[in-house]
Amino acid sequence: MKKIYLNEQEILKYPLYTKNKTNEAEVRIFSSTELMKIFHFYSQNKVDTLYLLNKYQNDLALVSEFILFKKYIYNKKDLLQGILINKGYKINLRTLLQEGYNFSFNDLIVTLQNVGKVLEKLKYIRNHENKLTTFFIGDLQESNILVDIQTKKIQIIDLDSCKIENNRAFAAKYLEFLKTYFYVRENLQEKYPWDGYHFSNNENTDLYCYTMIILRFLFGVDIMLLDLNAFYNKMYDLKQDGLPDSLYQIFINLYNHVPNQNPYRLLDFIPSSFERKRDLHTQKQ
Repeated sequence: MKKIYLNEQEILKYPLYTKNKTNEAEVRIFSSTELMKIFHFYSQNKVDTLYLLNKYQNDLALVSEFILFKKYIYNKKDLLQGILINKGYKINLRTLLQEGYNFSFNDLIVTLQNVGKVLEKLKYIRNHENKLTTFFIGDLQESNILVDIQTKKIQIIDLDSCKIENNRAFAAKYLEFLKTYFYVRENLQEKYPWDGYHFSNNENTDLYCYTMIILRFLFGVDIMLLDLNAFYNKMYDLKQDGLPDSLYQIFINLYNHVPNQNPYRLLDFIPSSFERKRDLHTQKQ
């Protein structure tokens, strides 16, 4: 893969794409169609992950919703500074839902279904084409999902924090298990493996993160804040409010000894009453 050579002073000449900085990197505008992700720091694990993403770039390109890096950015001393990526859609799901855009409950369902379709596509590629068998998104969360407001199509970014081959898992927003940590470590190691640093990634963890997004933004339930009893009670409340039993079973199985299932096909069956409840929840925030 090609390299771009820029020193720190040259990098600073490129305008920031967003003022929202992360602990890992800042994003700057390289051209009308390209962005630079400049790392504040990086580990050997990051270098290894970028190498593996480059190694499997043809297979990863089978998922058109992925925004993959296209070039390395090095300084004149040949030290890694960042990566070059194409611009994607202009807004992420988090901003879309928090800043008052005209986005209906049904728009959100279609958008979330498109996220689920990506996971289903990955499953098909693994099972039927024997490709990307060691690749999992990892940090699947609303800030890493870009949305086209008109079409509801999505793109997924921050893939340099993925799990692939034998790299070490990166921290993921929805894999902290804040209130259920000890239960998960002691009882669900095969489903949600711990690698000594973080909870590692597999098909179950990607589906767990996806389901957390659904619960948070369709139902106003943040299960990171719920211990096991509170979680089951909240899921029962949703069922009493009209949640279809098929979705209820998928939700409660997040902490059971069965593989997680992809709920995207079932989102069409959510009663309209939950839209009114979500509107009331949003007004209180």
